[in-house]
Amino acid sequence: MFDGENSLTIDGISMGQYLTDVKFGYFDTWSSDTGYTLSNKFTGTFKGTIAKFTLYFRPLTTSEITYLTNNIFRKITHTIVYKDASGSQKTIYAHKGDLELDFYHINKSKAFTYELVGNEAL
Repeated sequence: MFDGENSLTIDGISMGQYLTDVKFGYFDTWSSDTGYTLSNKFTGTFKGTIAKFTLYFRPLTTSEITYLTNNIFRKITHTIVYKDASGSQKTIYAHKGDLELDFYHINKSKAFTYELVGNEAL
């Protein structure tokens, strides 16, 4: 749940000041034996739920981009502390997504997204 400045931190950096929105995804994973049988019965082995965060950044200045690039965007793995929809604080380890920046004015980027995907099931 994204409800303020400190409800989401990445590698110790509070993200509230940089974001406009956050999408929390919870994706179930199943084993390769999963599916419907010929008798139309669902069967399979549930493996767990993987968290995925889509971060919606506001336009950033070049100094903010430099700071976040050096501390987050160029790192491969991250420690994420967030407030779960249950209201409790959770810590997960995640890997980074791709980043694409589009500048529309001198020293300012357009808004952009960045994704982080959990390394283990919740």
